[in-house]
Amino acid sequence: MTTARFYLTGSRIDAVEVSEHAGYAEAGEDIVCAAVSANLDLTSCLLEDVMGLAIRTEVDEENARIRLELPNNLEEAEEIQAQNALNALMLYFINLKARYQDFIEVMEV
Repeated sequence: MTTARFYLTGSRIDAVEVSEHAGYAEAGEDIVCAAVSANLDLTSCLLEDVMGLAIRTEVDEENARIRLELPNNLEEAEEIQAQNALNALMLYFINLKARYQDFIEVMEV
């Protein structure tokens, strides 16, 4: 089962960490893993490449774990946009869980 953990300080999402394989299907055929990966990649591109934020990205392929972490020193407008992006990602994962509840878990930590 894939687990998506959203790390919060108050209502601010500081980081998101996704780990494990969903187990919906064999590697290369797993639509849940593909959906999670694609949306995590899209969010990373938005934050880093489009917005120009210096996010910290950790990839651990051996343990199937990816973590995106926001910097603490964002300007107000950047903070609002980054939070909107991460809240949209969380909402997407929650909606995905509603359809594939045995294959993805979403947690606020």
